[in-house]
Amino acid sequence: MQIALIGAGPRNLAILDRLIQKADSNQALTINIFDPYPVGGRVWNPFFENNQTYLMNTNPNQVTLFNDYDIGQRRGDDLTPNLLTWAQSYALAFLKQHHEYPMAYREEVLSLTSMTAYASRGLMGVYAAWFFEEILKNCPSNLSVRFHQVAVKSLLEANPGFNITTTDYNHFFADKVVLALGHLDAELSEKKKDLEKFAKEKGFHYYPASHPAENDFSNLNENDTVLVQGLGLSFFDDLLSLTAGKGGSFLTKKDGSLVYHPSGHEPHLIIGSGSGLPPRAHGLNQKGANELYQPRFFTLERMQRIAKDCGGHLPYNTFRHVLDQEMTYKYLTNQVNLLDKLSDTEKEEILDFLENPKNWQHVNEKFHLKLDVHISWEKEATPSRDVTSLSAFRKFFVQHLKEDIDSAALGNDKSPLTGAYDILRDVRGTVRTLYNDRLFDEDDYQKLLTDFKLFDSQLSVGPPLIRIRQLLVLIKAKQVTIAGPNFSVDHDQQFFTATDRFDEHYQGTALIEARLGRPDFRTAKSPLLKSLRQHGLIVGDNRIINQDGTAPLANTIKVNLKTFTVYNKENQLIPNLFVTGVPLEGQSWFTTVIPRPHVQTIAFTEAATVVHQILNQ
Repeated sequence: MQIALIGAGPRNLAILDRLIQKADSNQALTINIFDPYPVGGRVWNPFFENNQTYLMNTNPNQVTLFNDYDIGQRRGDDLTPNLLTWAQSYALAFLKQHHEYPMAYREEVLSLTSMTAYASRGLMGVYAAWFFEEILKNCPSNLSVRFHQVAVKSLLEANPGFNITTTDYNHFFADKVVLALGHLDAELSEKKKDLEKFAKEKGFHYYPASHPAENDFSNLNENDTVLVQGLGLSFFDDLLSLTAGKGGSFLTKKDGSLVYHPSGHEPHLIIGSGSGLPPRAHGLNQKGANELYQPRFFTLERMQRIAKDCGGHLPYNTFRHVLDQEMTYKYLTNQVNLLDKLSDTEKEEILDFLENPKNWQHVNEKFHLKLDVHISWEKEATPSRDVTSLSAFRKFFVQHLKEDIDSAALGNDKSPLTGAYDILRDVRGTVRTLYNDRLFDEDDYQKLLTDFKLFDSQLSVGPPLIRIRQLLVLIKAKQVTIAGPNFSVDHDQQFFTATDRFDEHYQGTALIEARLGRPDFRTAKSPLLKSLRQHGLIVGDNRIINQDGTAPLANTIKVNLKTFTVYNKENQLIPNLFVTGVPLEGQSWFTTVIPRPHVQTIAFTEAATVVHQILNQ
């Protein structure tokens, strides 16, 4: 059997690992893997210089590539190390054998000693390369695996099977194909083409949404004013490149505070976004590799029971009420646990009392406490909505960062606020099951894709704590100007321009869209996806239709979510053609998470499903 895995990121590495585990010893398999980037894929490319300093936003003990979907079926943990334990054991020897990697990674593994630290994105790419070598050592003789560092240009049905052409015009045949393409760059819209044209005419610089590690900021300097649209994870990467990457330095003083010393070559940054605020920082990590919060209220069984009682549909308002209740419970119990004046016995009595939500409003009176029992999680996600002027917003922004830093420093388990935010990460599996099982009606799916997506992103998809600390000192050093919410960009006859909610106007000589593009196979630059669209082998998902007739998931490739087999333009399944990962974002909930050990992570559950189809169809 000939198998093609297109994309060599974590998703297809998980599929390769499982194929090696599960293939019948009597069946010959030839597996060809294609990716224009090294093993590990584009995001983690260790040869991008920026990836030596850009951080992952997941702690290294919570990152693995070893497929552990079948609990107890793997070798011991010492032979299937997560990113942290690999850095502390096998990494240095591997790097000494592979001189192609920059010296920075050897220095990094020597300093990566704690689960509270963060690894660079490039080191994740080195880990992927080691992992690839490691699993090939255990590859049985009936399996042949070959990696081709080249892009696939086209894929056509051969009836049966598929013909594959790469961009260097080599041809391959495959009986079965898996597409795991990750985030892809999009063709520029008419407005973005206009921005690009304006930049060229003026000798300015325009950086559309893309992978931040690939941005070349070498031509930006102290003479530039840069408008930065977006305050998410890509923003913090760009922020680092335009400050420390220009020769500035962050120094820690004796009291532990941070200070920034500029080089004088940094451009000035004007920053803004729709919400106006960056997402909350990840808390100091206090959780082991597979340690998840165990819900008391928001359990899968309870939510499924509510759906059953409501005729098979889970009302969005009920979903949010129970989830907010879970977060409030964590918020209250963590407040109690931080009260030093209470004995363990007193704390236990109060915590027992808090197990009933009806008691929450009475806890202060009963136990003579001053707990904050009135928390609005919606306001936590959109705290600046009532600010009415730019000057007030700028003061609020700085205070918001300070409070977020203090909260995150208490830890992702023990902090009242940050500990509650972290619940959203730990219950994603439950949310994903409810979502994938279609337990919401069409209107509620729209709320999940908009309101809840924003809520979740603002509270649980933030950067490492150090990045928020760095942003704060850059504001103090006047390297950064804060714009208000609803930050919108354009250009006039002379400059890039921006406006905000307070009708303030800004000008710049450079514009950065600091974000990844929205996954949309219809506008992707990828020659492969263009070929598949042209030949009708992929279509958008039209299973949810809004009242206005639009399909909110039309940007995603339509698949059977039970098998990940692709539908064609005739709405027929194409046997043996599979899609997983980011192109399904929206059909499946939160596809972009990195694999985590021993928690049935989505990459491994998808791999188990696809490999079963490949080997048993």
